Amino acid sequence: MSIIKPFQALRPKEGMGQVVSSKSWDSHHNHLSRLVMENNEFSYLHVVKPHLNFSDGERIPEKHFPYAKTKLDELKELGVLIKDEKPCFYLYLVHDLVKKIDYYGIVGIASIDDYLNGSIKKHENTISRKEDALVEHINYVRTIGEPVLLTFEAGLWYDALIEKVQTKQALYDFTGDEGVQTVVWMIDEPDEINAIEQAFLQLQSLYIADGHHRSAGAAKFCLSQRAKNLNYDGSEAFNYFLAYFIPTNRLKVFEFNRLVKDLNGLTEDEFLDKLREKFSVTLIGSAALKVKKKQARFGLYLNKKWYGLDLLPNWKLPGDVLSRLDVSILENEILKPILNIQDSKTDERIAFVDGTKGIHRLQEMVDIGEFKAAFSLYPTKVEEVIAVADANGIMPPKSTWFEPKLRTGLLAYEVRELSSEQ
Repeated sequence: MSIIKPFQALRPKEGMGQVVSSKSWDSHHNHLSRLVMENNEFSYLHVVKPHLNFSDGERIPEKHFPYAKTKLDELKELGVLIKDEKPCFYLYLVHDLVKKIDYYGIVGIASIDDYLNGSIKKHENTISRKEDALVEHINYVRTIGEPVLLTFEAGLWYDALIEKVQTKQALYDFTGDEGVQTVVWMIDEPDEINAIEQAFLQLQSLYIADGHHRSAGAAKFCLSQRAKNLNYDGSEAFNYFLAYFIPTNRLKVFEFNRLVKDLNGLTEDEFLDKLREKFSVTLIGSAALKVKKKQARFGLYLNKKWYGLDLLPNWKLPGDVLSRLDVSILENEILKPILNIQDSKTDERIAFVDGTKGIHRLQEMVDIGEFKAAFSLYPTKVEEVIAVADANGIMPPKSTWFEPKLRTGLLAYEVRELSSEQ
């Protein structure tokens, strides 16, 4: 049983959707976020990345988060952000014009209790300091502006819903300069809302595709509020978190490729000899696009040449799904024993490039001398992610890159919105 609910979105007024919301830039693109913020006083980035308005070398919550709260209040006072009058679900389309892929999902709120009891399943570990930073941010602004991506097995009802809702007038329809069209429709009819809630009650589990830290932070915030409100009844807004519910067959999973700084003191020939103990090493040359063709085959880019690495026939795949993942094989057979990279999450000798950047990005990073070698991987399947989560397994760092990536600040959830918290 999965509990999801409609909510009263805090969102940009008509015509301001693209101005206020932003592509979700990670910390590696802070320079781009700053550029947006310098030129757009209405950007929601001022709320989620307030530290970029300051010259401080580190984040100072007690200084930066009040600024975020002030900016959020200003956007509401100016009428740039409005709040819907009644709880709704929202159909959210991401149309990638470059890759020619459509992603349809429903935005609503998910139950913290489902997360705590394991009905919402995860496949990644989280870092406490990141969780704590999210909790502090929610404490100050009391608003969540970026949904967690939750996936599930849908039925025919979902396709019928999409077809029906798209006959309505869209709330937003705009295309960003990254070549992604965003369209949002309101789902506010009682029969539609009830049908969605009932359909999810029939589901045994939901799975986190993207947003492990956001969900963990929301759960930690909820528990802190429950400790302060011992008479809570479960209806309070802090018992839920913002989510984008998308069927597994509508998700796209890209690989996370690896770059390494050095060969752990080995020469190129010594490194290749070490690999030949477990892999058939085939020189491919410059035909980069022929590297990723099947599972359990890796591409290696070294000294301007691509190699194909195929496990030798006498090497038996482990029985459990986690150990059979390409990322696990790469970790356990190459990174740890040969390159002495024991913790991919913390070792500064390794970096990651998601598969949406293309294989030529790997070549470029090696050719300019920033890295010594690159490994290309086969994408992890959604079914494999679900199998790992069902087995309570934890995938290696940077195992998957899920799309769609949603905009920040387009549909926000105020955690003080329910009557018991007014």
